[in-house]
Amino acid sequence: MSEFHGSGSFTLARPSVGSWHHKKSNLYKETLLEVASSLQISADDFNAAADAVVEKHIAEEQKDVLLTADIGGTNCRFSLWQANIKVDVVYDEIFTKTYPTSDYKTFEDAFEALMAEPIYRESPPESAALACAGFVQDNTCDMTNLSWKIDGDALTEKYGLRVAVLNDFEAAGYGITIISEKDYVVLNDVPAVPQGPRAVLGPGTGLGEAQLIWDDRFEGYKVYASEGAHSSFAPRGDLQRQIQAYIEDNFGYCEVEHLACGAGLVNIYDFLRLVNPSGRPSSQLQQERDPPSVGKGAMLEGDELCLEAADLMLQILGAEASHMGVRLLSTGGVYLTGGITPKFMERIQKTGGLLKAFLFQESRFHSLLKTIPLYAVTHERLGVLGTREYALRLLKTPDVTKGYYAVVEAARRGDLFKHGTV
Repeated sequence: MSEFHGSGSFTLARPSVGSWHHKKSNLYKETLLEVASSLQISADDFNAAADAVVEKHIAEEQKDVLLTADIGGTNCRFSLWQANIKVDVVYDEIFTKTYPTSDYKTFEDAFEALMAEPIYRESPPESAALACAGFVQDNTCDMTNLSWKIDGDALTEKYGLRVAVLNDFEAAGYGITIISEKDYVVLNDVPAVPQGPRAVLGPGTGLGEAQLIWDDRFEGYKVYASEGAHSSFAPRGDLQRQIQAYIEDNFGYCEVEHLACGAGLVNIYDFLRLVNPSGRPSSQLQQERDPPSVGKGAMLEGDELCLEAADLMLQILGAEASHMGVRLLSTGGVYLTGGITPKFMERIQKTGGLLKAFLFQESRFHSLLKTIPLYAVTHERLGVLGTREYALRLLKTPDVTKGYYAVVEAARRGDLFKHGTV
């Protein structure tokens, strides 16, 4: 049995209990090294005793309430959920409330307003997943249209619950992992490869993209957010090259998001109206429109200019889905989500232009694209599903951060070895 003598290498516990070797902060590890050294005990004995303390702590402390949040520039919507972690089913939303972001200087202020709610005090959550409209790095988001900084690790330290900060489209990606057949329409009906890579793109106000890769450590898919929508647009055919030139003249450059989303729909409509490549009578080109108006003109009013703009936008969206399918070899499927997809479902199915652009018969990789499933998702709360799923994963993961504290306190009280393992 090896002895531990002060500073140096020290391996903490077996991963099956708490994955001690994956801890984010060295503070806990250093504290435990100090405790073990002061007790003058062997590393093996200390680890065995520490395991027992963590197991006891997990059994006593694990709760079945989780928190989700959808945080945008205008509102922050919190929801509390009761979960049955034994059967992987979240079964009840016990509280939801929207807090205007303008009422709170920081996210912590809004969170503490939530904590003051009676239901929160009665059923405090053990884990939280926060979907944020902004770039996320190292579990932290500096909000794009808000002066809030949301630091998940700092929130964990301050409030005592495990917090994951997700990009809002990353959250939608996790939603893909739990939708059922009634939540999507199959556009390219070929078998998906189990655990194969998946791609997600969602046209809304802008265009979101993400990739899903199977991870055995998660026993599920891990979502990787992307800024691929800001890649340069690759036109197909003369008309799309004209659109590209029009966008470059107005914006200085042309990226995919300039065309394959709600704002892009208006850009295409304005191109058709102002450049008039089809030579329509001027009487048909007078009306300026915003994204909802173009969509309404296409789907409800049968306006020819709106319909042409919608068809071009869907073709460009199908091409970008094709690009993602080839880049990722998305044998698990490519999923179209976002607010626009369900609104244009009838047009997608009627014209087939999006699917044709996805399969791209002229491409050398047409035979590959034919083997990649394509789905159009119609579920309207995909991001909520995703944050709930991620928070549930956190809920099922032992809270080893608190386990560290439990070990340290047990050692300091002198009862570290009172759990029958040593």
